[in-house]
Amino acid sequence: MTNEQKYRKQEIKDLAESIALEYFPEKLIDPEVIADASGITYSYGHYLEAFDGLIQHRAGRFHIFLNLDRNPDAKSPRMRYTFGHETGHYFIDEHRNALISGRVREHPSFNPPDTRNVAEAEAEYFSSCLLLPEKKYRAFCYKRPLSGALLEEIAIKFQVSLTAVCYKYLEISLFPMALVMSQNGSLKWHQTTPDFKYPWFPKWNTPLPPNTAAAEYFRNGRTYKTEEIVFADDWFTDLRRVKDEQFWEKCIYLPSNKVLSILWKKEKQVYWTFDFTNQKDFQLRMDSRGSRSISVKVRPKF
Repeated sequence: MTNEQKYRKQEIKDLAESIALEYFPEKLIDPEVIADASGITYSYGHYLEAFDGLIQHRAGRFHIFLNLDRNPDAKSPRMRYTFGHETGHYFIDEHRNALISGRVREHPSFNPPDTRNVAEAEAEYFSSCLLLPEKKYRAFCYKRPLSGALLEEIAIKFQVSLTAVCYKYLEISLFPMALVMSQNGSLKWHQTTPDFKYPWFPKWNTPLPPNTAAAEYFRNGRTYKTEEIVFADDWFTDLRRVKDEQFWEKCIYLPSNKVLSILWKKEKQVYWTFDFTNQKDFQLRMDSRGSRSISVKVRPKF
């Protein structure tokens, strides 16, 4: 990403988050309220497969069309994201001015968007920052370790999809992690936080490693509701550097036969338990691979 692209992305983020925090410093962000306050009219209707959302400019006014045939629930995370996307076309100056001038005709937006289109990619990013402002996101995650349960809580708290939650968690780098997208049994792409120390993924567009949770889904349809323990050599190709390390893999099962895997290292846990046959002794137990364990007796000196 060039410096110009980074600046543009930050500009859109600042704009979206300032709007979110201005209208909803504490409560859930509601795109309808923002549209009402900005003089944007909107309607929910049935438009078959024509679009998910569309913003139209006529006679100096803006109107957003939202398609109930593709998003039956007007309050669903998907519809909220679509609404946020269309408001992005209004609040981003270049988009709004292009519609007003007629240089750009209104065009249908779909979920997921065509991110090869710069305007669609920008509106999508605007929506993610509007509905998941970083300040609120960080506050909710403060002193809470990464887990599948936490990600699901965030999705409920902010009323967005679990996929959106994972992308935002990766973007603001709250904990070392990786996202891996696979489709039809092949690895399509991966992204990591800067502090994720394990870059040795298989090449893109090659078969998934067979012992991963994602590969199980493509092989026999098995799904997991919670994260599963996998070993480093299940995912990574440089076994000399990752021997015996464990990771959590949380899978999100998506349309078009896709799986999004969230990976993060399983930290060792230390439990102290007293051996009551001799109260001066105690045992240190640590997680380890498989059924093996470490048990160390220590006799403190008094």
